[in-house]
Amino acid sequence: MNYLVLIATLNLVLQIATLSIVISGYILKRRMQLIRHGTFMLVAVVLELFSFALVMGPSFLSLVGSGFVQRPILLSTVTIVHASLGAITLVTAIWIAGSWHLQTSIDNCKKRKGVMRYLLVIWIMALIFGIILYTLLHF
Repeated sequence: MNYLVLIATLNLVLQIATLSIVISGYILKRRMQLIRHGTFMLVAVVLELFSFALVMGPSFLSLVGSGFVQRPILLSTVTIVHASLGAITLVTAIWIAGSWHLQTSIDNCKKRKGVMRYLLVIWIMALIFGIILYTLLHF
C-alpha cells in the first residue's frame, strides 16, 4: 500500500470514528445531557479541523495543482461537492462549538437547534461524498 493511500485510509477511519462521536453526541442530546453533548460535538469539531488541516486541505490543493480541471468530470464534480459541503460544515461547526464554549448558559445553543439539525445532514452528505471521492481516487 502506498503512503498516500495509507494516509487517505487512516483519514477515512478517522471520519467514521468522528461519525460515531457525532451519533453518540446526538444520543446524549436526546437524553438531555446537553453539556456532555456539547463536549462530544466539540471533540468532533476538533478532529475535523485537524483532519482538514493535515489531510483533506493538502489533498485538495494537490488535486487542484495537478490539473484539477483536466480530471474526469465525475471526479471533479464529486470533489467540488465534497469540498463545498465540508467547508460549510466545518465553518458552521466551528462557529457553533466556539460560541457554545464561550457561553455560561445553554440558552443560546437551544436557539441554534435548527442550524444544528441541518448541519448534521450536511455533514453526513459531505461524508458520503468523501467516501465516494476516496473510492474514485483509490480503487
